[in-house]
Amino acid sequence: MILAALAAISVTAAAPAPPGLAEVGRLAGCWKAPAEVRGRDATSIIRGEWHLGGRYFVLHVRSLTKEPYEAAITYGAGETPEAIGSFWMDTFGGLYEPSLGLGGLSPGGFTLKYRFPDAVYVNQFQARGSGWRWTIIEHAVGKPDKIFASYDLQPTVCGAEAFDF
Repeated sequence: MILAALAAISVTAAAPAPPGLAEVGRLAGCWKAPAEVRGRDATSIIRGEWHLGGRYFVLHVRSLTKEPYEAAITYGAGETPEAIGSFWMDTFGGLYEPSLGLGGLSPGGFTLKYRFPDAVYVNQFQARGSGWRWTIIEHAVGKPDKIFASYDLQPTVCGAEAFDF
């Protein structure tokens, strides 16, 4: 019985993440994130954590402004060690949500692209000291690229902050 329990524990122990997913995993913990989305204040609290034996990483985003917003973004390993796949769900939901994102390592961080009917949204994460810069660029056909959102993540304590997902 004890041997069976130990065998079960060793099977569920987290295997080392491939480089792409390991980079995403550097977002583990809680982050205070002054932010703008479409030019409006979107200051948020963000929590990153591993799930399912370290196979998936989830980034929870919750707005601290008057306008409620919450997202749960799940990341997993891609087809190559540097690749990253993602699944984005948020409170807007609806016909075109959730969205699949594909990307991988980029200099100083990682990048993912999420395709929606109106545009492709390129999420760029760049490590900056003890924090991160997260920028979302909107690529709409026939229009110039523009910044959709930008977040400056700095380490914090989540404390009693609750997330729906």
